[in-house]
Amino acid sequence: MREVLAAARDWRRRAIPFGLATVVASSAGAITTPGDLLAVDPTGDVRGGVPAGCVESAVLDAAAETLRTGRARLARYPVGEDGPWPARPGCAGTVEVLLRRVTADGPTARSLTALADHDPATVATVIGGRAPFTAELLIRRDRTHGTLGTDDLDRWALDQAAGLPAGAVVLRYGQRPGVRVLFQVAPAAPRMLLFGATSVAAALARIGADLGYRVVVCDPRPAFATVARMPEAHEVHRAWPHRLLAATPVTADTVLCLLGHDLRYELPLLHAALRTPAGYLAVLGSRAAHAARLTRLRADGVPEAHLARLRAPAGLDLGGRSPAETALAIAAEVVAWRHGGTGLPLAKLTGPIHATHPAAVPEPAVR
Repeated sequence: MREVLAAARDWRRRAIPFGLATVVASSAGAITTPGDLLAVDPTGDVRGGVPAGCVESAVLDAAAETLRTGRARLARYPVGEDGPWPARPGCAGTVEVLLRRVTADGPTARSLTALADHDPATVATVIGGRAPFTAELLIRRDRTHGTLGTDDLDRWALDQAAGLPAGAVVLRYGQRPGVRVLFQVAPAAPRMLLFGATSVAAALARIGADLGYRVVVCDPRPAFATVARMPEAHEVHRAWPHRLLAATPVTADTVLCLLGHDLRYELPLLHAALRTPAGYLAVLGSRAAHAARLTRLRADGVPEAHLARLRAPAGLDLGGRSPAETALAIAAEVVAWRHGGTGLPLAKLTGPIHATHPAAVPEPAVR
């Protein structure tokens, strides 16, 4: 998703049209879900994909054809016993895909740019029935753009959007037979705050951005807190961490990691961090270093209940040592926390691979 939205922003800036395939419904396994995107430009450059790999090539061909013809349409791909595309056990069903040609001055390009922003946005698109096919309504916090064709349909879409969770869903408009509307909902992106502009932070910033976080890196050292060293971060600050934290909104879905080893700011930052509602609060370092850290915090009167929130050493036990492997271990723990996963090997578990767990926080914004 993030890859397609980033490409769409770039293609719009350069006035390059592209073919866009959007999954609107799927009963072919749990991997392919509404909202999955695949895009292709006139040179054949492909971004994103349809995780139902058995139909991905067919969807790409259809998107390229739509780019050439400009004719928007809905395509259905029966998978497994129901159609010509073979499927592994558990993946049979149908994938329904909306195919469109996107131009720089069209409403879809503007909508994709809005979904890539960090502010809440909802895009409603007509995909069937007696209404303008592919008409779009972009719903922002304080304004709207476009129309679905009629005032009553627009009002209905506004009412529906107010109660929808993050992701994509198709709803039927009961006042008009056959009218279906695809809603793509992107709430405000949760923050990932990385204190210490280390090599681990650079690697974790890259993964965090892919996971849909707004990544903020902070370090008081001018030589290290640079955009060149942290190219995937959305913000890079040269500041004392506890001061930046005091000026940064923190919510229950915020990820906060102390990745540096500078005692000058470690304790002031942890005192400030433990007073925030951040849901994931982790510290990198050895067990001995953390034991000494806890001793100092206890001496300062920090309650045990607050200290228990600290995840240290940060990350899951993956056995790796390099900065990239360490960042992956931390990111894996973040994903497990966010979705309520066990962190255990799937081969050691039973039941559905994509089981629904009680998530610790809401889904992050699509980037």
